[in-house]
Amino acid sequence: MFERSALEGLKQFERREGLDPAGWQITGRYRNPWGRVPMTAGGKSLGGGSREYMDRLLATQRQPDPMSRRHHYVPRTYLKRWSFDNRRVWSLDTVAGRLRPLSVNDVCVEENFYRVIGPDGEAHNRVEAMFGIVDTELHRIQALFDSLDDPEELEFDDLIGLGVTVAVQRIRTAQQRRLRLQQDAWMVAQDPERFRSISDPLNPLRVASIHTELLFTSMWEAADVMTTRSIEVWDDPRGRFWTCDAQVLVPFQKNTRPNLASARHILWPISPRRVVALTNVPSGEKAVIHPATAKERGLVREAVEQGRERWIFASADQSGHLPRRKRFRRRTQIRLRCSHWTPQGRLVDPPGCCVEQAEGFSAGPDVALCNQGLHVDAPSMWDYG
Repeated sequence: MFERSALEGLKQFERREGLDPAGWQITGRYRNPWGRVPMTAGGKSLGGGSREYMDRLLATQRQPDPMSRRHHYVPRTYLKRWSFDNRRVWSLDTVAGRLRPLSVNDVCVEENFYRVIGPDGEAHNRVEAMFGIVDTELHRIQALFDSLDDPEELEFDDLIGLGVTVAVQRIRTAQQRRLRLQQDAWMVAQDPERFRSISDPLNPLRVASIHTELLFTSMWEAADVMTTRSIEVWDDPRGRFWTCDAQVLVPFQKNTRPNLASARHILWPISPRRVVALTNVPSGEKAVIHPATAKERGLVREAVEQGRERWIFASADQSGHLPRRKRFRRRTQIRLRCSHWTPQGRLVDPPGCCVEQAEGFSAGPDVALCNQGLHVDAPSMWDYG
């Protein structure tokens, strides 16, 4: 069972990402090239390869506890697409300003990042085994779209696999955990009697437990947002695409990141020469492959620079173009604003207000709320800035 703080966090995540089912409405009609409804009903309607994938995930709960304590939040199989020797990748540390080749074994990894407390109260690493299944599917989908020439060869299971892969890769990162800690700090400050912080010095695995549980409970709903978009594959034969440690990118608009439902593009670089772009502009095709324009290449590069948590990665040919001398003072942060309207469009009578939460691009948590005495300062948010 979720505790109240976790449940409230999930509800806020759904509202922020535009996942409220009551908010859907028909905006147009176009050909469905799949011949089936491209949604999983939140994981309740699965068949074929998708059902097998879910069964494999569930089966890991009965496996022995893996011994590994070094957990990668950006999969090694993903980074190897940028590697020059299948072992190392050129890596820019935007905090230290250092550019060097690093082993994919030693970057974007933390000890016990996915170690959680089970229902029996004992700590275990079986989530790492679950991510072994996730990463196997990631490898299949990444290789499929990196070599794709004829979109008509795609099957329905490939669409679902892409949606789930993109959703999970976006949520599992260190950046999303940090943002959840910012959100938690604000909520606890507003009502400490109602909310218990997910950060507990006496229970250091609590954050990982809640982050991981929310990931696996929201992955199918997030995947349904991905699979209802059109697929574009941007191809650059010169291999000029970069990636980062928050590899699924939603470009900022005026320093604010739109939610998943309204974003023009959701970008997933899959190799130096290809990016999968999920767009909200219908095409009526399974996928559209086209040469990347200069504007699209620039959009990806800016999204990588702004959307990274700490690391930017590039091929050997592109390593000399990485911005090693740039000072990265800003990154993704929680953004809070007051509004007289709820996300459902209902007016909040004065003196009340509704706090809108989004993700912004700033040097620290971007909090600008009303001064009616309705809100409490939360200075601990800046501990995770």
